[in-house]
Amino acid sequence: MKIYIVNLPRFQERRDNILRECARFELRAEIFPGVDGNDITDAEFRKLIFEPDLNPIRKSVACCTLHHLDIYRDMIKKDLPLALILEDDSVFSLDPRPLLDALEQRPPDAPEVYLLTHRSNCYIASGKPRRIGAFRFYRGWNGVGSHGYVITRSAAVNICGFQAPIRCVCDWWKYFQLYDLIRFYVCEKEIIGLHAELGHSAASNLENDRFERDKVKKYLRHLRKQMPFRLKIRYFFRKLRYWHALRHQ
Repeated sequence: MKIYIVNLPRFQERRDNILRECARFELRAEIFPGVDGNDITDAEFRKLIFEPDLNPIRKSVACCTLHHLDIYRDMIKKDLPLALILEDDSVFSLDPRPLLDALEQRPPDAPEVYLLTHRSNCYIASGKPRRIGAFRFYRGWNGVGSHGYVITRSAAVNICGFQAPIRCVCDWWKYFQLYDLIRFYVCEKEIIGLHAELGHSAASNLENDRFERDKVKKYLRHLRKQMPFRLKIRYFFRKLRYWHALRHQ
């Protein structure tokens, strides 16, 4: 399976970390160059994002999202059915090779994303799990985190179309699912985690730099109002299903 690494040239320590992690399991990965938020002007930034006067996304986060989108476009151009995306502050909690091999044997045609992380990911455990090799995946309800996931080509196509210009951060999996762009699944076991030091600093910096909480909630309400009625109905029933499952766990 093709493996892409999200990294900027100025983050040498992070690059060393992820290359060291890949070497542990003899994984061949490509460091994919991205746009540094320090290198774009405010005018260029406004052209990148949807509704720049309303959208609270910050420049650094928008460029991280653009980095992931550029990887998707490369995937599409090369007609790759699947790809593993790794951010440079990731560490492997388990050997990923059995899962990657199992996915490659029967690559899904549907627009799907498989989250190999557990940070802030909720899933509906009452439904029948999807078995991929020795691993069980559950349909996700909420999902945050882009430091380790497998994406199909059709999911990449859908997200690229939706994110031109950029509406939201690259890891709003719940929002992409609400818009019927993808289905995302969460692994029962954590396969990829965050580096104890690099991941902590990245997470805290991103939270401070990403959004002001009240502005995000307001903008989310604004985006939901733009959803087609059929998707609002689907969201309502999926929310009921999730809360019902949560109460009976």
